[in-house]
Amino acid sequence: MSDRRAAYGTLLVGMVAFGGTWPAGKVAADHVPPAVIAVSRFATAALLLWLWAQLSGRPVARPRRVDLPLVLVLGATVVFAYNLFFLYGVRHSTAADGSVLVPGLIPVATALLAWAVRGERPRRRSQIGLAVAFAGLLLVASPTGGVGSDRILGDVLFVGAAISWSVYTLAGRRAIARYGSVSANVYATAAGTVLLLPFTFLDGGWSPLVHAPASALAGIAYLSVIGTVFGFVAFYEGVRMIGAARAASFALLVPIFGVLSSVLVLHEPLRVTLALGGAVVICGLWLAESGRAATTIEESSRRRKHDRHAHVDP
Repeated sequence: MSDRRAAYGTLLVGMVAFGGTWPAGKVAADHVPPAVIAVSRFATAALLLWLWAQLSGRPVARPRRVDLPLVLVLGATVVFAYNLFFLYGVRHSTAADGSVLVPGLIPVATALLAWAVRGERPRRRSQIGLAVAFAGLLLVASPTGGVGSDRILGDVLFVGAAISWSVYTLAGRRAIARYGSVSANVYATAAGTVLLLPFTFLDGGWSPLVHAPASALAGIAYLSVIGTVFGFVAFYEGVRMIGAARAASFALLVPIFGVLSSVLVLHEPLRVTLALGGAVVICGLWLAESGRAATTIEESSRRRKHDRHAHVDP
């Protein structure tokens, strides 16, 4: 019981860390070019993750040359594309919008891509849950109440961020299966940093970072150390203690903590459509997650039955 409580506490703190990336990203992006923020964030994160892996007895394996295209895909999606969409998105829209739209759309986009590309059709309960979540997302992004075109542009960029992460989710399965989650994340952060580096000389270059206020520097530090390294380590340890299936459900808390931190830190207004739409999204994702969990249990049961029959003596 104590181990389970420790896991739940670790995962809870990790989700708080992930949720806080939204106001931190907006504070930083208001003063520093997104590419500069992302390079600063992931160069630091790659080093810290590598050090943590070495110290915790999980050394990062060197990728084989044949896997370099896969590593580039990981970096291009989850670091390069995602962070440019994310950081330019919070420049135009609210952090609260992004904290609901992106985590809410990622499971929907991932399921659709897996269905189209790999033929992995979700079961009926998951389909209904994803449809409910998508309806909630439409409510969050609804341009009612005199919302300007700038916020709509930001929300569209958030859609790009979600799609980028979804592509990474599918591509990352092979890398994680081959090298493990720790090594795959170090590869992605390092490759994405290299891909982003040429873009740091655009949009004002590095000069704004030198003259940025302390709040922007604190935002970048949060994104690097808390939102990336600490969040990943907390989730990784939670998965290790209670398993991926149980730990995955904690991701439903990210939109809640994202909205709360955006309202408390940035004093963003809590729109009725945002609150209602966010609640609908979370309910839909819970329903979809329960459908996937049921599928996993059925598959495990079938494998156990198959193994028992395969080992019965004649």
